[in-house]
Amino acid sequence: MLKPTLGGVVLAYLDLQKSYGSTERNCDKTIAIQKCGNAPYEISIRFAGCNLRCGLCFASGYSWSDKYLKRRTVTNEKTADDVVEDFKAIPYPSGYSCYNWLRVLGGEPLLSDKYVDFLFEVLIKISQIDSKKFNNGIIIQTNGIYVGKGNISQIKKHLEELYKTSPSVKVAIETSIKGTNPEEFKLLTQQSSEELFKYNLKSYFALKKLNILNLRSMIVAGFGVNESFLLKEGKSKERMTIVSKEDKPCYHPDFWADEFHELYVDFTSEYQNLHPMFARMPMYGIKDRFDLGWVKRALKQGKQIYGERFYDSKYAAQKNIELENSFYDILKKFFLVDNQRYYSTMIK
Repeated sequence: MLKPTLGGVVLAYLDLQKSYGSTERNCDKTIAIQKCGNAPYEISIRFAGCNLRCGLCFASGYSWSDKYLKRRTVTNEKTADDVVEDFKAIPYPSGYSCYNWLRVLGGEPLLSDKYVDFLFEVLIKISQIDSKKFNNGIIIQTNGIYVGKGNISQIKKHLEELYKTSPSVKVAIETSIKGTNPEEFKLLTQQSSEELFKYNLKSYFALKKLNILNLRSMIVAGFGVNESFLLKEGKSKERMTIVSKEDKPCYHPDFWADEFHELYVDFTSEYQNLHPMFARMPMYGIKDRFDLGWVKRALKQGKQIYGERFYDSKYAAQKNIELENSFYDILKKFFLVDNQRYYSTMIK
């Protein structure tokens, strides 16, 4: 069982890791190499704990409070300096000049003031030590609730300090949008507050308005239709989604709230200048790599939570042709490409 404090002050809950390809048995690193993108892959930090409860969350083991507080690899006894030391111990990749990027994920990295202070103390210190090791690129993935509530001055202060001390470092903060209207948000996150839906959408605009040179405010839709359908631009036979209403998937344009439509237009207008693929909004599809154990666990969890609202053409008692055809409406508005291309574009 975790101790609630360190020296009387909660720092942050981290999920400890071991680097990809490591022969070590124990997960005891606060920051490590993980297989994401092409070789030599990424460096990652995983925060534990989250204020949402998305049914298909692959990280529920270190995100949901009834799980992460019992998880062996989760700790709140590490300091920012511990993370710095683990970072310094990561060797440069053989045959490459650097790793692809540094990715900060959860859980929810921006869960509270203390999490934010802890995170940016780490980022500022390791950037000063050797930002070239992670290609001068940092990606922070968040649900945006903390930012959308108006907690922006603290982030602004830290980003300005990071830019002052390491001006070559680019930070992309990617807000995961959980539905296009309050009903979808409630369905996907298992949270009933309409205020949380509004905070989720406000995050992008709040970060964009900071107008800080080293910051790029990004968005992505989460848990729309299955990944293979998106990656293959509709040429996959598999169909998997969480049904919104009227036999159509979540994120279907028929159900967009005005606030989401405003967000979509602003983002695509802004970022298609960065790359033409952003003429549509990125979407993390529902993973359908059945050869991966963690994907199987997430799908089982999602099917239990969403019940009849979860549609999987492979196991459906009866094919829903109307629902499956509406997947192409999603494809007109959203896209997914491989991680290497996507993340590299975010930090270029």
